[in-house]
Amino acid sequence: METRRYPVDTQTFSTIREGNYVYVDKTDLVYKMTHDYRYVFLSRPRRFGKSLLCSTLDEYFNGNKDLFKGLKIDGLEKDWTKYPVINLSFASAKDVSEDSINEIIDAMLRSVEKQFEVERQGNDCGVRFKNLIIIIFKITGKNVVVIIDEYDAAMLDTINNDELQERIRAIQNKFFSPLKDLGKYIRFVFITGITKFSQMSIFSTLNNLQDISLMADFETICGISLDEFLSQLKDGILDFADANGYTFDETVRYFKAKYDGYHFSHKMQDVFNPFSVIKALNEKMFSDFWFNSGTPTALLKLISKLDIKMEDYEGVDCDSSRFNKPVEKVTDLVPFLFQSGYLTIKDYKSFTDEDNVFQTFTLGYPNGEVRMAFANSLYTEYYKATENIALRNAFIDFKINDDLKKFIEALKKFFRRFPFSLNNMNEKHYHSILYTVLTSFGADISANQETALGKSDLILRMPKTIYVIELKYDRSTDSALDQIDDRDYVSAVLDSTKRIVKLAIKFSSKDRNIESYEAVEETV
Repeated sequence: METRRYPVDTQTFSTIREGNYVYVDKTDLVYKMTHDYRYVFLSRPRRFGKSLLCSTLDEYFNGNKDLFKGLKIDGLEKDWTKYPVINLSFASAKDVSEDSINEIIDAMLRSVEKQFEVERQGNDCGVRFKNLIIIIFKITGKNVVVIIDEYDAAMLDTINNDELQERIRAIQNKFFSPLKDLGKYIRFVFITGITKFSQMSIFSTLNNLQDISLMADFETICGISLDEFLSQLKDGILDFADANGYTFDETVRYFKAKYDGYHFSHKMQDVFNPFSVIKALNEKMFSDFWFNSGTPTALLKLISKLDIKMEDYEGVDCDSSRFNKPVEKVTDLVPFLFQSGYLTIKDYKSFTDEDNVFQTFTLGYPNGEVRMAFANSLYTEYYKATENIALRNAFIDFKINDDLKKFIEALKKFFRRFPFSLNNMNEKHYHSILYTVLTSFGADISANQETALGKSDLILRMPKTIYVIELKYDRSTDSALDQIDDRDYVSAVLDSTKRIVKLAIKFSSKDRNIESYEAVEETV
């Protein structure tokens, strides 16, 4: 049997097709998008297939029909007209300066000028880009296709430097602005990015730009839908199951828990992270591939700047204007977390009265990998002065042996090393630390779970036992246990067949540590 090849190191459509790599067919959506609209913007998280989509569009508009043989578009497209394509990427715009962004733009334009044998038309990048499009139209007799990948890379790189970002913005605005007035020369414009910056000319002047990022018709244009996973990747799932001793259904369940859960519209079609799925199928093992590929520098900068508590983002109720709004000077992290893939739509409700339609979205972490990734990012940035390997090992031992006493002792050692400058001296502070650290270890932990009478601090689900945890700061463990009983926190987990333990933990302001704890098994 021929070994299946997975495109783990290429995002080039021609390489994937000519090399007989596994390809999840998105070409029906390519056809629909390119025939319904002329100016399109798509926002998706990093490593979500945006560059592959750009490469696919490049080959499609170049009329390379043979590459699409057997794909969905093969039965849709009858024309296969060859258009001149300008395919640009700002992916290299990292650690940028005013000079370097000008050099990047100059290099891209020189490459296109060489491709179409056009002489340089001036030094101003906007004028040069405009003239280039017009000349290419005249020498080919065909309308021009413009593809711009990762337009926002330089803006994200400078998100914590307002002065430099403004200079970068001015340069890029000059470059993008000609696109508005060149409609008669253009067949199609496609722009991708992670975020939206409202003062960029592509959003402020391109009033015909169609943002398809939250449109149900294109929800699965990047990523892998559940149907695609089960059908087009079925053989890979079977290989993975065989290599790891799982059943097919077990493998699907594990993949869903680890990599699924993205929703990019109110229709909430399941979308898997494509980078993690392809890497896992190729290596026949689970790992945090997306997280390990590199947390965005912009996110780490924002984490260090803002007072972020991970549990605050477990369930965020809002309307779309909050999470789909442009990102400028970030005071609310929700839009940035949504657009960068750390939050997604978890629920949607709409209702009407006589005059209005009301829509409410609930956002949360998409899956286990992302939840751990965000916790790790937060933990690393906030608590990097504290070594966590010993505590991680103690938690693994806790999962295996259910020895609460040993784990509490490990927590005490952890807090003894915790920097004085990071200690905010209140109950919420310790609540947030414990939640974030355990989440970064992959714990099945939830915060503020509601009952009819209140919200529990933490619920930790272990293989044999569920711990209903109440934290107190300079107050007794008895008061914590009384609160668990009085507000009926245990009712949230009574449907479980596992052992249930009520756990009260007292933190001391004097010692800045756990002073005492008490565990009482619930009798049902």
